[in-house]
Amino acid sequence: MEDVAPSTTRRGLLAGSGVAAMSSLAGCFDRLWSQAETPGQDQVSMSIKAVPADDDPIAATIASRLRENYSDAGIDASPEPVAKAELYRDVLLEGDYDVFVARHPGFDDPDALYGLLHSRFIGEQGWQNPFQFTELAADDHLETQREATEDDRPAELVELLDYLLQSVPFTAVAHPYRITGARESFEVPAPPRDALGYLKLCAHAANGPRDDPLEIGVFGEGLTERLNPLAVDRNRIEGLLDLLYDPLARRVDGEYVPWLAESAEWHEGGGLRTRITLRDGLEWHDGEPLDAEDVAFTLECIEDTSLGDVDGGIPAPRFRGRQTLVESTDVVDSRTIELYFTNTTRAVAARALTIPLLPEHIWADRSELLTERQTVAMTHDNENPIGSGLFAFVDASTDDEVVLEPFDAHVFRGTSDRPSVLEGFSRFEGIRFQVAPNSGAMRDLLIDGEIDVTASEIPPGTVEDIRDASNVSTTMEATDAFYMVGFNSQHAELGNPNFRRVCARLIDRQHIVSEVLEGFATQAKDTPSLAGIHDDAWEHDDAEFADPDPDILAFPGTDGSVDTSRSRPLFQDIGYNYDDGQLLK
Repeated sequence: MEDVAPSTTRRGLLAGSGVAAMSSLAGCFDRLWSQAETPGQDQVSMSIKAVPADDDPIAATIASRLRENYSDAGIDASPEPVAKAELYRDVLLEGDYDVFVARHPGFDDPDALYGLLHSRFIGEQGWQNPFQFTELAADDHLETQREATEDDRPAELVELLDYLLQSVPFTAVAHPYRITGARESFEVPAPPRDALGYLKLCAHAANGPRDDPLEIGVFGEGLTERLNPLAVDRNRIEGLLDLLYDPLARRVDGEYVPWLAESAEWHEGGGLRTRITLRDGLEWHDGEPLDAEDVAFTLECIEDTSLGDVDGGIPAPRFRGRQTLVESTDVVDSRTIELYFTNTTRAVAARALTIPLLPEHIWADRSELLTERQTVAMTHDNENPIGSGLFAFVDASTDDEVVLEPFDAHVFRGTSDRPSVLEGFSRFEGIRFQVAPNSGAMRDLLIDGEIDVTASEIPPGTVEDIRDASNVSTTMEATDAFYMVGFNSQHAELGNPNFRRVCARLIDRQHIVSEVLEGFATQAKDTPSLAGIHDDAWEHDDAEFADPDPDILAFPGTDGSVDTSRSRPLFQDIGYNYDDGQLLK
């Protein structure tokens, strides 16, 4: 695999990242002043893409407020509501957008920013740098935090996030709480948002045992489709595919717990590596044995879904950030594999062990090239997914349910030798996801006793309906997820970080939290949260962030609406001018 460590020469050139950044901004100033003096200027225009209100009312409302504020600031801003699958294709596959608003699932570690922003991923698909962001100083910060020792990493992350606050490839608006409804007699340790959440529900002693499946309520269109874990527009039932495809390790309460791996022996002499020993008797859902060759194949497939048939490779649009941590693999025997890592630390490298494993005997036949940059592996619907999880896929033949059954051959079933998080597992005979067309229909399923718990987000406006019902209750917790505004750096104006900074200010985050999210969220207002890192998601006691400069964050208006007397000078200060209220290029 490609070595991502920067060369000594490059480090010398980037030693003063602030100098590089200022040089870049100076060039932008010159260009903008030149444009401002050119006659016949056009109005700045951009489109804003988001899903319709029926799919995500919060994202749709943020996009609507953003369009209004951009328009008031003199920008010709046009709304483009698109279905979620189409939004993912436009943003994550085609780069066909100016500005987008979406709910991001959040980061498992700040190193996730490496895959999201590093310029090495320009041209790749998925959440690999969809902003077309190319700043060498940012690359340097991203690489340095990955290489830093455990003691030094917090300070390096401070440098990285401070830089991103200035450069603004994207900006977070708010970190919503996850709200779950459940039958009053059903105990929910925490709102289910991933495979681990469902497994905890299945293990919770107060909720069983019973001979029926765990009934989960979700809502939306097309939720029984796209069961491909590598696809950009993969199935949108959060955690479903992770229930089917197990990793070597899972992150449980901040710690990496061996899962399909029996053990991981780490060695640092001569470069970081780990020797993975798989648990004995692992099987895929179709009865085929799971071995170390499947582990090596998974990493190879994510690096190049064409499996060597295309020069330069065609990487998978998912899990790339984690896969790039692994430099090479060495299969020792059927149960043993060694992973060699790029210049990084054990704490960061362990993220690679959370990649879901793929069966080579199925996915090796999906390397065929379909278009110039797409293979069957990236686009296949995977109608009958074969994984190795504690539950196996049974059926999604209709639009209103997805059924999973216990995988009796899993090594964690019928034994007490399993992670403590599975103590008491399982209290149910499978899991059934009942799909409702909208949030109101999902609410009715809950109140009528047809489901045990909801998994899709309950919109703030529906919370009181559930709390007012006599037989149900709600559970709420903070999550890693955040609503983001993303900027396409290839757009003529958005390529300028000064312009992006002003655009990032034209949304009233406090108003969004209080009025749109009805208080069920925290405002992005400090350096980590503006970069999408929730305080609860990352302990940074050793990292000292300065308060953001009000000139970077303050909303130029009140109660969600822009005050033109305050917004126009922001653009004029970076070289733009106005004609009859229109912001000119």
